[in-house]
Amino acid sequence: MWPLIRIGVSIMVVSLAGFVGACYQNSFLIYLYLWAMFIIIATLLGFVIFAYAVTGKGSGQPMMNRAYLDYSLQDYSGWLSDRVASDSYWAKIGSCIRDSRVQKDEQKYWGRS
Repeated sequence: MWPLIRIGVSIMVVSLAGFVGACYQNSFLIYLYLWAMFIIIATLLGFVIFAYAVTGKGSGQPMMNRAYLDYSLQDYSGWLSDRVASDSYWAKIGSCIRDSRVQKDEQKYWGRS
């Protein structure tokens, strides 16, 4: 959530600088706006290309008697496979799940205590 908030705030601040520069005819703020928006857009475009490159080969295979697709870790890029398979990655996920008390809520839902 925080990366999206940072991106939104940075776009808002840069846009405000462009607005103020246009209203008061301040060429420095207009140039700052143009370059900052170029950098933000190029960074977001680079991230999208990176995401497609990393996950591009991965596609689910239909399995008999299942309503969902079966995904194999070997279908994805080496970087993503190594990241997902690392113990430190799963330690962070496990700690997040424990902190959110998902299991306790699930037991209440199913009538267990």
